[in-house]
Amino acid sequence: MLRKLPRSKLQELIGEETLESIVKIIPHIPNSGVELADEIYNDKALLIKIFDSFSGKDSMYSPKFRETLYGCFSLEEIDEMCNLVRISTDEDFKTKVNKLAKLPWKNNANTQKLIQYLGLPESYLPPVTETIPNVECIRKPDVPFKSLLDFQTDICNRAVKTLSNPYSHFIIKMPTGSGKTRTTMEIITKELNAHPDRSVIWLAHSEELCEQAVQCFKEVWEHVGRFDIDVMRVWGNNSLHELQRTSFIVAGLQKFYSLISNKKNNEIYGELVQKISKNISLIVVDEAHKSIAPTYKKVIDTLSSQFNNVRIIGLTATPGRGSINSDSAETEELLEYYNNEILEIDSGESSVFSYLRNRKILAKMDYDPLKTDLIFRLTEQEKRAVEKFYDYPEGFLERISTDSTRNLEIILKLKKVCEEKKKTIFFAGGLEHSKFICAVLIFLGFKAEHIDGSTKRERRAEIISDFKEGKLDVICNYGVLTTGFDAPNTDVVFIARPTLSVVLYSQMIGRGLRGPAIGGTDKCTIIDVIDNIENYASPDICYEYFKEYGV
Repeated sequence: MLRKLPRSKLQELIGEETLESIVKIIPHIPNSGVELADEIYNDKALLIKIFDSFSGKDSMYSPKFRETLYGCFSLEEIDEMCNLVRISTDEDFKTKVNKLAKLPWKNNANTQKLIQYLGLPESYLPPVTETIPNVECIRKPDVPFKSLLDFQTDICNRAVKTLSNPYSHFIIKMPTGSGKTRTTMEIITKELNAHPDRSVIWLAHSEELCEQAVQCFKEVWEHVGRFDIDVMRVWGNNSLHELQRTSFIVAGLQKFYSLISNKKNNEIYGELVQKISKNISLIVVDEAHKSIAPTYKKVIDTLSSQFNNVRIIGLTATPGRGSINSDSAETEELLEYYNNEILEIDSGESSVFSYLRNRKILAKMDYDPLKTDLIFRLTEQEKRAVEKFYDYPEGFLERISTDSTRNLEIILKLKKVCEEKKKTIFFAGGLEHSKFICAVLIFLGFKAEHIDGSTKRERRAEIISDFKEGKLDVICNYGVLTTGFDAPNTDVVFIARPTLSVVLYSQMIGRGLRGPAIGGTDKCTIIDVIDNIENYASPDICYEYFKEYGV
């Protein structure tokens, strides 16, 4: 199909900057199939392979690309395609191409016919769009349910006791992989069963975390619930509705903030929010460190101020507010917000990580730093950004992620990992960095996919499912798989995004630390790209921080 495109068009579609990056890297990779840089510009078959690796099936989602592609076909071929999808052939060539390109690229009969005609593999067919209900009734249980582990039960019992105080605010701190969400759902179901006339709201910052909460709640309630209950999804295109019965409301923090802060929305939803908040007995904030951010705090305070005895639970996997370099005043503010009360696993004389590793709840961590010996310097503006936000700014991350020497070392390391048949999650330094590394891996013959915040929900679910089933070697991502993603059999977490954030680092390494007792691996390798960044102490400072906690 792509052979219809002229060489100049392929070069244009790939992009000059991308081609320059490939020229600097590909010839230096053993067994890449490319020996001389000139081959990349002059060999059409090679350009097709590069374009397919870098764009592949995702390019077909673009009407503009489809119009460019169809425009390279003959009139006879265009007429054949039009006949397949019932477009009149009486129009001129350009109009027919335009109409073909504007056909929705979805999992439907027309797309199936075009894919077959174009000779594309079935994988090019978009996933079926799944309709997720805004409000869903969860039925009471019919069969017994597997109970919590002992340390989870201990946290649950202590939380229930603490909730007997009508003004209680507290944090539950459990490492990623130790069942924090599952334990909290047990607490919530006990709360709902004890107060059948009141509802509970769960707040999270991403769609993945929201849907994960819904699914976990359903799994628990269907076995321990004493009555029918509604689950209300309030994120994305879903909105808030009046309660028909006792409800478990799962809301995106940004979505809820827009409901109460936007003047037009507030006119519509303000009274409803007040009415619902009076029915709330418990608020759970996933990723508790976000609680004191002004926008999130406004949401929590709005929901809790309507009724005196609203209790608040914050969930976290990390011991502090956020950053190695952050002001401890922020951590103090967070703890004060939760009444300086933290419930955590009683691990005796051992660190909690050692305790959980010995019980095979957490995997052993094999630390394999990739030291580039490169020195990067921050601009004065970037230094000010670090001082303000306690982490490296996006511009700096993008800048170091375009360094060809650094990327070559990353790719060589990834190539070795893939050849060893290890399932890997790759955290990139930026959106384009993730796409670039993914594309090079595909070019080299490995099975890789890229995910970012703009990836359609159905496509994202398909990629994650393929990874879990072992159909992919690597998932490359930027900023979307740190939370709400569960793939217990991950062998390698590859971190190419330097950070000063303890929370972010914990979330990244946590993706691979589920142990064999809960369906994970005995050992997970953490490959951390170590950059020498001027004036920022040890380049592996976040790892050293977690090392102190027994990781």
